[in-house]
Amino acid sequence: MPDLSWCKKGGARGYVTAQPVPWQIGKKDSGWELLVPAGREFESSVPRQLGWLFSPDDPYFLKAACIHDYLIECGYRRAFADSQWFEAALSEQAPELRARLAYLAMRLRLFAIWAVGRKRRK
Repeated sequence: MPDLSWCKKGGARGYVTAQPVPWQIGKKDSGWELLVPAGREFESSVPRQLGWLFSPDDPYFLKAACIHDYLIECGYRRAFADSQWFEAALSEQAPELRARLAYLAMRLRLFAIWAVGRKRRK
């Protein structure tokens, strides 16, 4: 089970970082480190359709959600943030099949939103 001493339940978005959360982007010892500051609120959201399979409070995916939200809020592209979500989930020993399914759902959901938006503009 992942160590959750770095976060606590609460805040307007569901969770708050209790201490800085370091994350190395790319390969180990790449020198490219993201540091999510303490006190940062984040959420772990799950689409309604997948609520039967995934819990927003699953400890294997909380660090991934924290890193993902922070990257999005810092202006990184969603595809990049999604890829880091996947890597962070695996780093917390999340079951690989569940992590892959969640990542795939993330990517396909974005495609569905894009497709609906294009249809409306026509």
